[in-house]
Amino acid sequence: MTNNMEITEDYVSFEVAKLLKEKGFDVRCNTYYISDNEIAALPITRDFNNHGIYLSAPTHQMAMKWLREVHGLFISIGNDDLGYNWQIMDVENRTDNGDPTYLTESYAGYKSYEDAVEAALKYSLSEKINL
Repeated sequence: MTNNMEITEDYVSFEVAKLLKEKGFDVRCNTYYISDNEIAALPITRDFNNHGIYLSAPTHQMAMKWLREVHGLFISIGNDDLGYNWQIMDVENRTDNGDPTYLTESYAGYKSYEDAVEAALKYSLSEKINL
């Protein structure tokens, strides 16, 4: 049995890329937004947010890792009978028994993993979560 599925990287939306820049995202990547719907790539990595006129376009996983490692926010993605869901936890400020502090309820009903990640990133970078 062969599977002809092509797996590609999923990049943050232009809206999330702008929010990441506002919050100080300075990770080197090789993709950047030329316009609100066009991503370009270079064979080298660069911090486009702080060098040049373009906007860094990281993958979903790069953005999630940055939130986790720089801000202590963990985005959990799940799947159940309601579809994909997400929840945000603060892994640096734990409860008395060592559990992470939940910053949100679980938001469900997304049709894809990528849709859930995008929604969680938007929420994490909004004014509702203080970075």
